Amino acid sequence: MKQLLTISVVIGALCFFTTSAGAQNRRISHIEDEVAPKHSFMTVSTNVLQDAVLIPNIGLEFNLYNNWTLAVNGMWAWWTNQNIHWYWRIYGGEVAVKKYLGRRALKRSMTGHHVGIYGQALSYDFEVGHFGRMCPDLSYGGGVEYGYSFPVSNVFNIDISLGVGYLGGRFYEYVENEGHYVWRATVQQSWFGPTKGGVSLVWLIDAKKKR
Repeated sequence: MKQLLTISVVIGALCFFTTSAGAQNRRISHIEDEVAPKHSFMTVSTNVLQDAVLIPNIGLEFNLYNNWTLAVNGMWAWWTNQNIHWYWRIYGGEVAVKKYLGRRALKRSMTGHHVGIYGQALSYDFEVGHFGRMCPDLSYGGGVEYGYSFPVSNVFNIDISLGVGYLGGRFYEYVENEGHYVWRATVQQSWFGPTKGGVSLVWLIDAKKKR
C-alpha cells in the first residue's frame, strides 16, 4: 500500500512537473532569445536544496558528444553539537549519464529537457534530540531521472530534476541515554521510489558562441 501511494505521488509529481516545465518554457523563451548561443565543455553546479539543509555539495558535468554528458556529484557534511545531541553527518557521491533533448540543447549546451540514468552511494549518521540513525557502511542505489535546465543569464542556468529508482543498505537505529548510545534496531533498507531531487545553480564554463 505504501509503495502504491509512493508511485501515485511520483506520477502526480511528474505530471505537475511536466506541466510546470511547459509553462516555464513560455516564460523563459524571451531570456533564451537574449542570451547568445553557447557551447560549453563542462559545468559546475550546486544543489541549493541540499545547501538549504546544511549539506554542502558540488557537481561537475562534462559535455561528451551529440548532447550526451557525464555528471559527477559529491556531498559532505560533518556537523556536531553534543550539547543538544545533534549530529548531521553524511557523505556520498553520484555518477550519471544524461542526454539533452530538443532545440534548446542545440542552441545552448546542457540546456533544456534531459533524461538519464544514475548510480549513487552514501553513508550517514543523523541524530536529532536523543534518537538517531546511522549507516556506517555505504548504501547503494540507482535509477532513472528527468530534468529541465533553463538559462537565467549568459553563463548561469537553473536545473530542476527528479530521479526515481532503488536505494538499499543497512542502517542502525539508536538512542542516547545518559551519555551512552544504545542500539535499538538494525534495519535492512530496500526502498523503491524517489531517490534524488534537486534545484541546482549551474555555471557554464568556457561558454563560447557557436560558429
